[in-house]
Amino acid sequence: MTEMVLQPLIAFLALLPLVVPRLNDGLIPVPRTAWVISGLVLLIPFVQLIPLPPLVWHAFPGREMEIASLGLIGRADSWMPWSMAPARTFISLLAMVVPVLILLSVSRTDLVGRFWLCVTIVAVAALSIMLGALQLTHLAGHNWTLYSYSHFGVIVGFQANHNAEADLLAIALMACGVIATALAGRVRNRTLFWSGVSFTGAVMIVLIVLTGSRTGIALSTIAVATFLIILWPLSRADFSRRGLLLALGGGAAAVAIILTIGLLSIDRILSRFADLKDSRHDIWLDTIQAIHGVWPFGSGVGSFPPIFNAVERLEVVRDTMAGRAHNDWMEWTLEAGLPGWIVLLAILIIVGAMVWRRLGFELRRQGTLQSRAQAIMAVGILVQLGLHALDDFPVREMSLASLLAVAAALLFKPQGPGTEAAPQPKPDASDAAVDEASLAVAPPALVTVPA
Repeated sequence: MTEMVLQPLIAFLALLPLVVPRLNDGLIPVPRTAWVISGLVLLIPFVQLIPLPPLVWHAFPGREMEIASLGLIGRADSWMPWSMAPARTFISLLAMVVPVLILLSVSRTDLVGRFWLCVTIVAVAALSIMLGALQLTHLAGHNWTLYSYSHFGVIVGFQANHNAEADLLAIALMACGVIATALAGRVRNRTLFWSGVSFTGAVMIVLIVLTGSRTGIALSTIAVATFLIILWPLSRADFSRRGLLLALGGGAAAVAIILTIGLLSIDRILSRFADLKDSRHDIWLDTIQAIHGVWPFGSGVGSFPPIFNAVERLEVVRDTMAGRAHNDWMEWTLEAGLPGWIVLLAILIIVGAMVWRRLGFELRRQGTLQSRAQAIMAVGILVQLGLHALDDFPVREMSLASLLAVAAALLFKPQGPGTEAAPQPKPDASDAAVDEASLAVAPPALVTVPA
């Protein structure tokens, strides 16, 4: 139901510039590479819905039961699609259109537009944290979750899955670094600036802990590293011993405040690390068995539940159903097979080349501090979600899939004023300080200073 609300909304926003042409002011045409990535993302589920003659689909592995079942009603020789669950594949195709439209839209924006996108990410995360505070405290006796099934006793915010909330907060922490870089030149009191930055960073880290996601907590090191790398050019320029002490003090205060609020949840969360065994191992073993049954063509995007249920070992069946493989890479292998991996590798090669070019551009100091910060954030999001996909399903969460699309779009070099640095003379070795004003990358006027 939530997808049915979101999909028309995104489609409306994507088509709105066609109806109101002035909304295109300041936007560049969609890069050709963005179109290529979008086409590749939608290719497999689209092809899997094309009806095939019986001579073709009968030859696919794993179709014996389907042929026998259709034979009972005299339809074994009907044309059937590649997917073994075409309705689920169609729903998945519609869901995948949402991040694709976001990718195409964000790829057109300039540096200022992308800054406000980071502000939006942090704002939504802040609202999610407020809801999470109610979920931790059980105010008025309610659990304050938005879904009939959800993780309880931890922060999940707008999500049903605490792992997804941990990823959202980690990405919001990276976005905080981008915002801090943009506002650095506007805060004359450097001690105040760094105290605020450290306080915000510490709060976000503790809140990630309060999600109770073990992998999310472990992967928060990626978000922290990205956050620090983004801020490094600023800290190298104007950090003092006094500022360091105050920054550490601000961080410690944040940790103390949040830990006090979530004290009752901390013991329960930390106890989860004492026993790292869960049902994931059994799910992976049965998923591998399911892959063997349909390799190399796959069973169809979105078909995991029925295919998995057919091969799940009886000795591990419990009163809950495995709706996901808890490994996006493995689930894609089951559903898309070898053709899906060929397409996926093509996407990874394209995105990898974009990362190489963009970071090379930024490291040669040809962009602004803000441009560099956004590029580093994009890489951080890709690494965060890519690694978490090894034991969960972030790409299957529409919100996180959309943020993954945002990360890919941020790799496109922004066009417009303020995106390239003017040539600067090589600094003298004795020049230990950087003028605060030269670090300003605040909207709407983004100054062009090398990173």
